[in-house]
Amino acid sequence: MNLQAKIKRDIDSHALMSCTGLEHQLASIDFKALSRYDDDDSEAAYTVENGVATIDVRGLLVPETSSDYRSWGVTGYANLADYIQQANDDYTVTSIVLDIDSGGGYVAGLDGITETIYQSAKPIETFVSGDMYSAAYWLGASTSKVTASKQSGIGSIGVYVVHTEESGWLERYGEKVSLFRSGKWKAAFNSFMPLTDDEKQRLQEGVDESASIFFNHVAAQRNVDAKTIKGWEGDVFTATKAKELGLIDAIADSVAVSSSTNQSNTNPKTEGESMDLQEAQAKIKELEASEAQAKQEAADAKAEAQAAKDALAESQASTRQAAIDKLAADTGREFTDEQVTAFKAMDDAQFAVAEFMAQPVTPKAPKLPDGLDKAQATNGREGGESKILAAVEAAKAQGVK
Repeated sequence: MNLQAKIKRDIDSHALMSCTGLEHQLASIDFKALSRYDDDDSEAAYTVENGVATIDVRGLLVPETSSDYRSWGVTGYANLADYIQQANDDYTVTSIVLDIDSGGGYVAGLDGITETIYQSAKPIETFVSGDMYSAAYWLGASTSKVTASKQSGIGSIGVYVVHTEESGWLERYGEKVSLFRSGKWKAAFNSFMPLTDDEKQRLQEGVDESASIFFNHVAAQRNVDAKTIKGWEGDVFTATKAKELGLIDAIADSVAVSSSTNQSNTNPKTEGESMDLQEAQAKIKELEASEAQAKQEAADAKAEAQAAKDALAESQASTRQAAIDKLAADTGREFTDEQVTAFKAMDDAQFAVAEFMAQPVTPKAPKLPDGLDKAQATNGREGGESKILAAVEAAKAQGVK
């Protein structure tokens, strides 16, 4: 299937489009000449000047093409991704500029090319040499900076679906088509009869969902409120107005000027703003460096504190183990692993109590009654006889009863 047939099939199949002047873009493509195009005569993927690779983005944007058709007014997202990768692999290239002149095209494929832009190891900017509408704006807004020529048209942010109905034409020529289907979604959206309310709602829901993604994408990239973008209702703007609205960053005469650090263009405010931007970027880098240093210092302090904490814990554990070993030696007991673990888990006060309770109890001699000394208490037991008994015997001998 050739490219023209593919595009017609997709449009008839209600492919989501983000395009301005689709009919005009299609009419401007000489598909017959394109079909005879020899791929051997393909133009270079990009040109390089002062380390800047310029990749042309031209005409209708489609998911992919079998050859490089940019000179014929057709650019494939997949092909464009390949060119960006080639520029990333080219050691002579330090940065990339997308030179865009396009009214947009398919929604399908945009997520892939925008991801390629995000993943690029080399910075990518956009220069609008012609117009940048619809899907082309989606594409350009994905880069780090957007510069446009003063004559450029910018915007048309939105999505639509084309539906062709042939029922009136068929009726005019006396033809009537009847469809017998198993459900309302079988053969839905056909061109032989008017769309039902459910079919219209389904198509509108798809458009609204995709448009919401588009609005949020632009809002995130350009720091513009999504509701504001939606409120523009797909309107288009001059480069000057687009700059006021925040859709582009600057106005310049050429891609070389747009990618130059010493930028000079037709907008009298641009040079001063460019210098302000450079100063702001330098300040941001300075702040980022300071923040990184502060984070590193905080991380070092945290690591140092943790090391001190670990050293203290190790010292306390060693001291406690020594105390446990001494207690075992003093008491002649062998503690189980569970008991040792319990000892280690105690704080100092708890361990002191446990240590005291584990010590053996030394028996004490009973306290002597008042008036009885040790000699009296032990007399007879220590000498082998009792002086008291001897005194009793002597008393008896004397007749004392």
